[in-house]
Amino acid sequence: MKWWRGREPKPAKKGFEQPAHPQNFDIRVGGLSHVFAVLDPSTTVGPEPLQIPLTGHNVYVDLAATGDDDLVLRGLRAEVLGRSPLKPNGVSVVPQPGPTISYAEDLSESHRRALANYQPMQVPDAEVFLDESPPLVRPALDGQGLPVVPDYRLPLRIAAGTAWRLVLAPHTRDRGLVEWRLIADFTCGDFRAAIDWDLKVTAETTMRTFRPGGSEPDFTPVHVIAPHWRVAWPPTGSG
Repeated sequence: MKWWRGREPKPAKKGFEQPAHPQNFDIRVGGLSHVFAVLDPSTTVGPEPLQIPLTGHNVYVDLAATGDDDLVLRGLRAEVLGRSPLKPNGVSVVPQPGPTISYAEDLSESHRRALANYQPMQVPDAEVFLDESPPLVRPALDGQGLPVVPDYRLPLRIAAGTAWRLVLAPHTRDRGLVEWRLIADFTCGDFRAAIDWDLKVTAETTMRTFRPGGSEPDFTPVHVIAPHWRVAWPPTGSG
């Protein structure tokens, strides 16, 4: 599901002289979410439903040095472009392997196809904290504050003729719509530039947890529903 929008590479500095045809690298962004907030088609949404991934999903940064020069990822940055209220019309949850509920006959085939195409979430190399000011991109940390992927560090060099996938986990507590931008600074031979992608995320699952005793239902975070990445070591001051 494509919920991002890529842009053409632009020079990192004004006046920087670029090679005429920098075709010896490829950088793409994709992703995987097991839960989406869904907005129905409308004059503002467009002719197709809009699916917004939930916080803690996977964002893939695929880097390939396709020519004779190494590709060097020198930095990753994030910007929040805007926040707005969000009232989803529904929620889409990817079926998980294992015991499950029974589906009506007209839904059983789509459920079978979904299970056949199931992809597990990957442990992220880095976390993107969109509620920090400015947003913070850092190695993903475990409950002891140690990197969960010890080999991850920037700058990252991808040798000529090879490829690499970085996995990021964007995080927000905002149950509205958060529109944000991921920016990659890189060099390849004499070519130096930045590429950015516009993405969306929300913390709104639309679900509530009810408990005995008649108390008010609690908001249900996404990690209760699906194996989205849960922050184990929050940034200082974020709680």
